[in-house]
Amino acid sequence: MKKMFIAVLFALVSVNAMAADCAKGKIEFSKYNEDNTFTVKVSGREYWTNRWNLQPLLQSAQLT
Repeated sequence: MKKMFIAVLFALVSVNAMAADCAKGKIEFSKYNEDNTFTVKVSGREYWTNRWNLQPLLQSAQLT
């Protein structure tokens, strides 16, 4: 159980460290762009990211 807790804690810290600009707030919309990137609007600010950074960006917005 202790190992599982440490693994989850490490994963959450890693996600926040990897997130582009560490978005904070409510996710207003997200859309796929023609050039294989995504636009995500979080609390009035738009972020452009590739598919590899999309999940950490969304998770950081949801965790804060």
